Amino acid sequence: MALGSGSARYGRRMDEPSPHPTEQAGPTTGADDGELPLGSDGELPLGSDGELPLDANGALRLIDVEGAPPGTFGTFEPDTPPLVDGQGRVRLSFSRVDRYGNCPRSFRYAYVDRLPQEPSPHLSFGTSIHSALEAFYDRKLPRMPTEEELLAALYEHWDTSGFVALEREEQLSYYRHAQDVLRRYHQRVAPTYRLPAATEAWFSMPIEHEAVVVGSIDRVDVDDDGRFHIIDYKTNRKVQDRRRVAGSRQLAIYALACRHLYGALPATVSLDFVVPGVAITVPLEELDLEDARQAVLATARAVRQQAFEPTPNRLCDWCDYRAVCPAWQPGAAGTQVLGEAVAELHARRRELQRGVRELRELEAGVARLREELLEPDEPGRTPGSGPRASG
Repeated sequence: MALGSGSARYGRRMDEPSPHPTEQAGPTTGADDGELPLGSDGELPLGSDGELPLDANGALRLIDVEGAPPGTFGTFEPDTPPLVDGQGRVRLSFSRVDRYGNCPRSFRYAYVDRLPQEPSPHLSFGTSIHSALEAFYDRKLPRMPTEEELLAALYEHWDTSGFVALEREEQLSYYRHAQDVLRRYHQRVAPTYRLPAATEAWFSMPIEHEAVVVGSIDRVDVDDDGRFHIIDYKTNRKVQDRRRVAGSRQLAIYALACRHLYGALPATVSLDFVVPGVAITVPLEELDLEDARQAVLATARAVRQQAFEPTPNRLCDWCDYRAVCPAWQPGAAGTQVLGEAVAELHARRRELQRGVRELRELEAGVARLREELLEPDEPGRTPGSGPRASG
């Protein structure tokens, strides 16, 4: 499905900024008042068969997620196309810009169509190392954690999602490898350990009026002269040379984000390759900040134009979406990708149904509690006047 085929439901094209960014689309639903959500015509939404949605006992269900038409969820419905915020800006990140540069069709599948992606051992390994290092530096007192404390952080934050398909011994092999990596890291940084200015520094940075770039910087250090230093962890085995680090758009974006967050560009940026234990640092002057800005703006323009042509490249063999990509011969695996997307769709619907039910139950409980606490039920008794008289 092309992005444009669903654009009509949002009321404007992707290249049209919202004329009223603070307004919310959709009918008044009464959802904030604890009432059942209404459809776009102000009536209770009918099920897919045209009848009121009833459960097995004949009671009216709170919401028919399967057949919910646009407008069912009122002000919770999106009023902008995918990736476009309320001010008409395309919401990007370095990973999104990078993916679009590699293959626009892969970008569409991941961020516009939101097709599920398979977890992998590599991603889970990297996530676990990042989380352990965040705990290593995110501390109140300037005492360096012991090696045992760092390994305990790894145990606490170990991400198992990418390892479920592996045999137990192979899972343990990844975990022991992560332990070895962190032991070596602890020894390497021990002589110079100091608390950073921030860990996982989240940013949301506008680029002109066309885009907003979001992300988080692994670590921001500050030296005795008050200068900032950006560090990004990498968990791949191969170390990039100094030229590639200097040409990193990711680090250039992080440098711009540092100025956005703290009012000053960093003095240096670094990629710390924690597996081999090598950090490559370059000064700010070697970064091409304007190239990073232009890459973001070019990606935003392409997304608005719905330019999502496939671009076969060396990464296709590892792409989650190769089986459905028109650049490759579709086969049985394409049906599997579709099936996984449908399964994710149903899982999201079930999650929404549970959430709506829990919300309504909580609303009813709050209403009862408010009535019990704020409405006196005895003559001369006011809320907060003490316990009822006994006997």
